[in-house]
Amino acid sequence: MEGNISPLLQPEQTGEVLIKYPAFDDPFAYVKSVDPLTRHQYYYIERLIGNNWITERDLLIVKTLFVHRWMTFTQICDLFFEGTDRPTVRRRIRKLLKYGLLRTITWRSYSKTKSKAACPSLYEIGASGADILNFKYGMRVGARDPRTAKATDLNYKFKYILTNELYIQMKRELQLMHFEFTPLVYLGDDLQVPTARYILRTPDGGDLEFYLICHRDDGKWTKTLRFQVEFFKKLMNETKQQFILVILVSDDTKAALANKIVQLGGFADYTWFVTDNDLYNPNLMLATSFFDIENDEKQYFDLRSESN
Repeated sequence: MEGNISPLLQPEQTGEVLIKYPAFDDPFAYVKSVDPLTRHQYYYIERLIGNNWITERDLLIVKTLFVHRWMTFTQICDLFFEGTDRPTVRRRIRKLLKYGLLRTITWRSYSKTKSKAACPSLYEIGASGADILNFKYGMRVGARDPRTAKATDLNYKFKYILTNELYIQMKRELQLMHFEFTPLVYLGDDLQVPTARYILRTPDGGDLEFYLICHRDDGKWTKTLRFQVEFFKKLMNETKQQFILVILVSDDTKAALANKIVQLGGFADYTWFVTDNDLYNPNLMLATSFFDIENDEKQYFDLRSESN
């Protein structure tokens, strides 16, 4: 942080030794600004819908963001504007911001290695978006209404961003049959809430169930992971339910640490890993980005192969 760095050193000297934190796993990230809430009456929004100023695609974006919580501009483009040039998409997004269907969260990092481009803005539903869900679709928005939402830190939002990136790539490359955020998993009196549960259709026609756990460097993630591994091991042993536990972390160093925890918990045979680095590597396909670790070596799976 700037208040802790000696001003007597030249910036180029300091920059050489600063840690380069992953884009969505940065302890120095902070919210710079949040768009103010719009105050449009719903009858005005309803008229815009009736006149097709707000389109069916716009409404689908709102419904999707209600479930997926936070997305980047690139993720919205990938899901809803495939083949459309970016300036056109930006103009449309500005309209949605103006009408209050969406709003923007701008964040930055105290880490001097982070440029503005490395901190993509996050989008969530706006006040008018919440009104549409409530009055048009009869959905209970609850704490996801930005006017009454509980404060959540950036690490929590980043988990959704990475999970959404995984979702988008699975939807594009694999046969994704089911995807559910934060399912409640009970075992007797015990409860765990993984980041997501999803089902993939295998090349031989079977369905493979996964529980996803996404962790950011919040200072206590390793302790939390120990409890999670113990729970899912017990769940499989007592219910005979077959599934793969997928742990999503930012880089190989954290994956190696998570692997040691999983090995000590005796659940390594049913655990896969995937990292932010592999998700955002343009030279890798998601279908070949899941791996386990044996003898400190990453062993990648090919989900296009019937043997997996």
